Amino acid sequence: MFLFHKSQTKREAFGQMFTEMYPRMVRYATQLMGDREEARDIVSEVMEQAWKHFEQLNKNDRGGWIYTAVRNNCLNRLKHLQVEQENVKALYEATLADVENNYREHEALLQKAEAIARSLPEPTCTVLRLCYYEHLTYREVARQLGISPDTVKKHISKALRTLREATKD
Repeated sequence: MFLFHKSQTKREAFGQMFTEMYPRMVRYATQLMGDREEARDIVSEVMEQAWKHFEQLNKNDRGGWIYTAVRNNCLNRLKHLQVEQENVKALYEATLADVENNYREHEALLQKAEAIARSLPEPTCTVLRLCYYEHLTYREVARQLGISPDTVKKHISKALRTLREATKD
């Protein structure tokens, strides 16, 4: 079964679909994200996935697949941003409490946490540094390290669990 005309190459068929869908998808993602640059990044990632799976996508289902993928990627990114925001809020509250309470104790705890973070095995240590010190998204870290975003998430969970256990006293 052919998904595009014999005379039309994959590149031509994809180019036609891309030209038709990309501006709409950027508008849609911008509405969801509230940030045009972030929207362009998400749509570009989805189009890259669409290119990789283009032959498997039924011509009539491509638009729906792309809409769904853009929506899901936007929701995942918004969820990630919410977690980051919660972490920033927690850090702010801890810092505020630190100013009101004992700065030296908090500084010692931070140094202990940093030492524990540096002692984590690779690639967990690198993943933690890229996500929390360099503020990269899970997807960006995954791409940079050549691993999946789910693997990045597992390394972050492992690192945070280790830090919690080591600093709960």
